[in-house]
Amino acid sequence: MSLSAFRLALILSCACVSASAMAQTTPPPMNAIDFLSLEKLSEPQAAPGGRYYSFEVSTADWGKNRRDTALHIRRLTDNSDITITLPEGEDDPVDNAVWSPRGDAFVTEMELEDDDREQLYLYTVATGEFRRLTDHGASISSPVWAPDGETIYFRAEEPLSETESWLRRKRWVLTAYDVDEPDLVWSVSLETGEVQPVLAAPDGYVRGLSISADGQSLLISSAPGPLIDDRQAGELWRYDLAERNFSQLTWNTHSESSAQLSPDGARFAYIATVNAAGEPYYEDNLFVQRVGARQAELILPDLAMEVADFAWDATSTGVFILGNTGLRTQLYHYDLSSRRLNALTSGDHVISDWSFDPDTGLHSFIRTDASTPGEMYLGTTETGFQPVTRWHGGLGERFALPAQQAVSWSAEDGQRIEGLLVRPVGYETGDVFPLITIVHGGPRSSSQFGAWNTSRAIPVLTGQGYGVLLPNHRGGTGYGDAFMRDMVGGYFTHADTDVLAGVDAMVVRGLADPERLIIMGWSAGGHMTNRLITVTDRFIAASSGAGASDWVSMYGESDTRFNRTPWFSAAPWQEGADPSVYQAHSPLWNAWKVTTPTLFFVGESDERVPPTQSIMMHRGVQAAGVDTRLYVAPDQPHNYRRLSYQLFKINTELSWFAEHADLPEYRPVLPEQASMEHAGADNEEASDEGVEDRAAASPF
Repeated sequence: MSLSAFRLALILSCACVSASAMAQTTPPPMNAIDFLSLEKLSEPQAAPGGRYYSFEVSTADWGKNRRDTALHIRRLTDNSDITITLPEGEDDPVDNAVWSPRGDAFVTEMELEDDDREQLYLYTVATGEFRRLTDHGASISSPVWAPDGETIYFRAEEPLSETESWLRRKRWVLTAYDVDEPDLVWSVSLETGEVQPVLAAPDGYVRGLSISADGQSLLISSAPGPLIDDRQAGELWRYDLAERNFSQLTWNTHSESSAQLSPDGARFAYIATVNAAGEPYYEDNLFVQRVGARQAELILPDLAMEVADFAWDATSTGVFILGNTGLRTQLYHYDLSSRRLNALTSGDHVISDWSFDPDTGLHSFIRTDASTPGEMYLGTTETGFQPVTRWHGGLGERFALPAQQAVSWSAEDGQRIEGLLVRPVGYETGDVFPLITIVHGGPRSSSQFGAWNTSRAIPVLTGQGYGVLLPNHRGGTGYGDAFMRDMVGGYFTHADTDVLAGVDAMVVRGLADPERLIIMGWSAGGHMTNRLITVTDRFIAASSGAGASDWVSMYGESDTRFNRTPWFSAAPWQEGADPSVYQAHSPLWNAWKVTTPTLFFVGESDERVPPTQSIMMHRGVQAAGVDTRLYVAPDQPHNYRRLSYQLFKINTELSWFAEHADLPEYRPVLPEQASMEHAGADNEEASDEGVEDRAAASPF
């Protein structure tokens, strides 16, 4: 079913919600409970056919000490919600959907109480019922519909024998380190329920799976091993479903991600972190290649942009591109013939979780900015994009939110550096404020407008009177290849001084109090924090989360090495490797210089930056006689998942910062306290805004 541009524009125009009357009293700033309790929207989709749309909502459950994600489905005609009744034996809400080509049903992976294997279930919207499609002997992932809607392809391991399954379950055997069983591609018939093996990857492991528009072939991304770094040696293959044979599409030495065949089947496209010559460690670039050709073409070779995602348009003559340009992420269209790039969105925001339905021409995405953690938008290139949810409507009336602005400064060598400045809640011209500098992770990433990350808690920090600076130092993405490649040959070539120059600029401009400067960050932001406390004494407090301290042990212990090798030219165990390069960029060797009171946080099960990194740095700082604390969260991965640990981190940091900045004592909040404190306001809000009011007025 196609949607006319007139109909879409008419109905979307109804989605604009008039602003509520401003409250007579100034709303309070967010506390840590308020912030962590914010619901987050993700995975927006317009179902094929133009009848429904869906999105997921993540909600904090303080009783269970976790976040739960639930799928929401609405009719486009009147924006009414469709209640999803769970199958018997399932208590957790449905949290994902892969829509059928007709848009009248979806499949989802579920793990029932009596079964630890995720299996495929089919939900038909008209009947409101689930039907189990598979009873495979292993967990299922990556379902892909055939265009005729009669078959679903998926990835799964070969089922274990009963004996092997029993031995593993009872822990009578060990599995080899860094070795996993490879996935096969399987199919299931919706009519018969029969599951059949389809293919095994030619060179070992299936890493990605998509299908051609005519349903005649599968596009397979493969790799020779299961590890992240093994993907670099993988290739793309086209599998003819009728002939049951492979044809190789690429012959290179780099990873191709998000690979898609064009609708006419003549070309394919993918994202790779290489340049036109296939050399590694460049921005995430988009490549287009003709089927049968040996060479791919790099699209937009001279544009300073990180390609976050893409999709072919319906005519195969162009591609839609989701592009990061530093502080912002926008949606674009690129015409392959004219080589013209056209921006479809603009503004101080971030577009994420984007998807495109070629049948209706509808784009779906989440738009995040300083005023909202994200709302779902729908639209076409002809009509533009409008919000179809107002999940966070009235947030600025309930809480005092800080203003955000782009700022820039000159680095030591004259390079222009950009960042995001967030002034304290209640800031007035002329105020000088304590400044917390938060360094982004990655380092192949950037800080952007919105910045509602849990590890940063910016509305909470600014509500306590702190200003926040989020610098986009060299080594980050969105500013071009040369900017990102500054770390090649040395991690801290300019990145650390870029950050310090930004702090100095805020002081010189009369914004930041030079006696109350604080540094913090998580992951690569933790690396930077560890570095800066060894090269300057200007910070009165610091918080380092999951930061590296010794690059040799970090390189060997972590779950990935490939993208780190360029920083040091060679792996430490390679012949000719220079250990002095690793040492020069390892903060641990200079921990004796630290004078800044520092907190360290890490997850016990962190594979990306193992806890030994924080343990060593903490002990080095402690040996220097400096006030320090280390907190290792049990069973937590690279980013904390448990609400209690996220809350503990925020409370502990604010207490630490207030103590060492000589500010009024911070009083930590707990869920019970917060619920009592805001019960009146929350109840009043709930009475005024029911579930239906959290949608924008009828979108279709």
